[in-house]
Amino acid sequence: MARMSERAARFDRLYAGDIDPWNFRVSAYEKEKYRATVAVLPRSRYAVAIEAGCSIGELTRLLSHRCDRVIGIDVSSVALAEAARRNADRPNIAFHRGELPDAWPADHPVDLLVLSEVLYFLSPEEIDGLAERVAASWRRGGHCVLVNYLGPTAERLQGDEAADLFIGSMAARAGLRCYVGLVKGLYRLDLLTRYP
Repeated sequence: MARMSERAARFDRLYAGDIDPWNFRVSAYEKEKYRATVAVLPRSRYAVAIEAGCSIGELTRLLSHRCDRVIGIDVSSVALAEAARRNADRPNIAFHRGELPDAWPADHPVDLLVLSEVLYFLSPEEIDGLAERVAASWRRGGHCVLVNYLGPTAERLQGDEAADLFIGSMAARAGLRCYVGLVKGLYRLDLLTRYP
């Protein structure tokens, strides 16, 4: 078994202390952010979606109503156990533990990617590596939604920086159009489309 990274250990400790540390289930801010994320999707239906940094699966559940299959990825086994428990009635959801960018499932061509409040936890090198993997599996005509917190973080990158790095890395690898770039209070939401 691979040794747990410091990042995985950090998030496992966080979720072990509070299974919903950002109040995803009850926060009006989180609920509005999820609503806006789903509302920005241009299509009513997607075949395969990947949500990176899925946490306890709240947004994953909402996405599952618009997707034939949703793959949620998170670094925390504690968060994923809760996500699987709460979404056991949704057979079109699968959860996988792994650390980005290496955990990106290259064997699954996807037409919807959701990276909500996860990019600023990565280093610039990891963001570039993630963009490389995403570009290899992202179907032409597919969509990618980025959601990034705009307040200060204790991380190496802030939300705007992380989003700009990812968009730049993706633009260098794939035909890309940014249809929507919104700032909604404390978060930024970007909708990217890969050229057909």
